[in-house]
Amino acid sequence: MNELFILGELMEEPQTGYDLSNALQVSLGRHRKVSYGVIYPLLEKLEKEGFVEATSVGTEGKNKKVVTITEKGKERFFELMKMPVPNGAHNADIYLIKLDVMQHLDLDEQIQLLDQFYQEQKDIIKDTQDALKKLAEEDSKDHWYANKKLELRLQQANITIEWIVKFKHELNKEWC
Repeated sequence: MNELFILGELMEEPQTGYDLSNALQVSLGRHRKVSYGVIYPLLEKLEKEGFVEATSVGTEGKNKKVVTITEKGKERFFELMKMPVPNGAHNADIYLIKLDVMQHLDLDEQIQLLDQFYQEQKDIIKDTQDALKKLAEEDSKDHWYANKKLELRLQQANITIEWIVKFKHELNKEWC
């Protein structure tokens, strides 16, 4: 996930580790803490693998490393973008990262990504509706609160679907 984000950000322009860390924090939201202890070792790994190059630049008496994506890194970026989003705890984050950098894909690939995200939301709706039916079978105060949380999840998924449909329509207008 972090590798995809870093390579995607570097597709735009060279950046420092500090800039990349801040951008990831903005992308994932203020409650997801992004440690420099994650970013800098990953940058070193990406450099060793030939996906990025780091150049020391001195500014105001300080030495910073500016990271640039290589051709091999661009190939890796497209490989990661084409991989299906796995089921798991961070799949929502992976979709957000992919949506943030999908402009580097052709229109068909962008539509395919949005279709995958759409299906993910439909699956969330089905799972949530199943859970709501199960809760309705037994009346309890605990279930009332759980029901409210599930209603929120349902609304979030429905709003996301509306956003996807609108975005796809705008994409098709923009590219035609």
